[in-house]
Amino acid sequence: MDEADYLRLLTRQAEQANAFLSNAHKWERERWVCQRLLQALNLSHRLDEFRAAEEPPDVRFREAAFEVFFVLDAGRRLNDEWRDELERRRNAFSLRQLVRRQGRPRRLAAHQVLALLAPTLQKKALRYGERHIPLGGLDLVAFVNLKRAVPDFNSPFPPPSEFLRQGWRSLSLVGPTFVRVLFAHPDAPDFLRQNLGRTVLFDIGVSL
Repeated sequence: MDEADYLRLLTRQAEQANAFLSNAHKWERERWVCQRLLQALNLSHRLDEFRAAEEPPDVRFREAAFEVFFVLDAGRRLNDEWRDELERRRNAFSLRQLVRRQGRPRRLAAHQVLALLAPTLQKKALRYGERHIPLGGLDLVAFVNLKRAVPDFNSPFPPPSEFLRQGWRSLSLVGPTFVRVLFAHPDAPDFLRQNLGRTVLFDIGVSL
C-alpha cells in the first residue's frame, strides 16, 4: 500500500467514524460500548441478544438493562472532533501533514475518575426521578474516552457512596484499554456481580 492508498484508507475510516457518531447510529454506539464490556468480562454473546428498548434503558441484554453515557475531556465533542478530522484527512496530500504532537496525558487517581462521572449521574438521577423511573432496575455503563488524561488503576478506588445513594443497580466503567465493575447489587446480572471490583486491562485500545 503506497502513501496515497493509505491516505484514502484513513479518510474512509474518518467517514465511517462520522457516520457512527450520527444520531441515526446512537443505538449502535451504545450497543458497541456494551459489547466492549462483555468482551472484557469474557462473556460470549450474539448480536441478536441485544435489544433496543424504550429509553431508559438504552440497551437490553439478557437480564441486563444497560444505560450508557460518555465521559469526555472538558470541552470535547466527538462529533465536532471527527468532522474536523475528516476535513484534515481529505485535504492532506501526505501523511506528514496529519502528524500531530500530543502532550503527555496526566494520570488520574481513581477518586478523580469517579468525580468525572458525578455530574452526568446526578442529572440522570434527577431527571429520571421526575419521570418516576426506578433507578434500581438500571445497569449504568460509563464509556470513559479521555485524550488528556489516563486513569491510574494502581490508586485505590473509594466507595462509590454517592452513586449508591442514588439507587442505581450497577455501575461499570469501559474505556479504550480498560473495564471495571464499580458496584453491582445482589439483583444485578450475575456476570456483573461475579466481576465486582475487578479491573481488566487491554494491551491494544479501541476508541472513538
